[in-house]
Amino acid sequence: MMLDEMRAFVLLAETGSIQRVAERLPLTQPAVTRQIQRLEQHLGVTLLDRRVKPPRLTPAGLAALDRCRAILAAMEELKTSAGNGAEPEGALRLGVGVLHAFAEADFAALMRELRQRYPRLSLRLIGGQAATLLADLDRGRLDAAVVMMQKHAAPYPGRVVGQEQLVVVGARSLTLPRRPSLADLAACDWVVSPGDSCDVRTLLEAIFAREGLTLRISAEVHDVAMQQALIRSGFGLGVLPSRRYTARDELRRIDVPGFRSDFTVSVVRAPHLGRLDRAVDHLEETLRQRLAPAVVPLTQAG
Repeated sequence: MMLDEMRAFVLLAETGSIQRVAERLPLTQPAVTRQIQRLEQHLGVTLLDRRVKPPRLTPAGLAALDRCRAILAAMEELKTSAGNGAEPEGALRLGVGVLHAFAEADFAALMRELRQRYPRLSLRLIGGQAATLLADLDRGRLDAAVVMMQKHAAPYPGRVVGQEQLVVVGARSLTLPRRPSLADLAACDWVVSPGDSCDVRTLLEAIFAREGLTLRISAEVHDVAMQQALIRSGFGLGVLPSRRYTARDELRRIDVPGFRSDFTVSVVRAPHLGRLDRAVDHLEETLRQRLAPAVVPLTQAG
């Protein structure tokens, strides 16, 4: 039935690159090219216009694409039905770009719950910034990614599972004007996440850089709970999820000019995950439940 050839053709139409198809399957690039050629020979039509770079679909290719997608979807449905709804199994490669929204222990609990629900699942967690994770997803290196972006940023494919408010905070003992300027904040120490895993740090650095300023970093820490402890002790300013704290907390919220605090948390997945779709569905629902509580803002008092 040439399912492998149809799968390669659909992925090529979606990614626009033989190299990306080869990475996702995985196969060599010549092997992917041969699969496309075999499908053309089997159908007796030319699927790609190779006179342009990169090749684009011919009218026959566009018609074949819809049919191939329908056949692949029907086969996945048949496999699920024949297996009586068999549970997800195998490796789920999950990109994680939301550790600023969860303490590591909280996210570990989410992963433990997912694994308990589907014990035949093997989790491969890869941290990083949203742009990097989405690029890896597009290249076939990830099956799904949980990412956090500013609410007013350009949209991207994915399902929003919740909202998060991140705020800049410091110890109440910190000496700062009531409405500090960027120059005032650049003179302070900062407790931040490592740059290769934190979109929020990148946003802050861009805001300061526009004024010719830099963040004076006193510590780089992955864990949100540790960041909170260091910030409370006066080690420096930092960014934390507002929902985790109340007005009684020993922290002062600080407005940073140009910094929007509202973010969205989304789950983005690769196409054709098969049984793994059920695991990602469960993860989405669990994240919605965890992010559902109303945000309790920190006080503005100095």
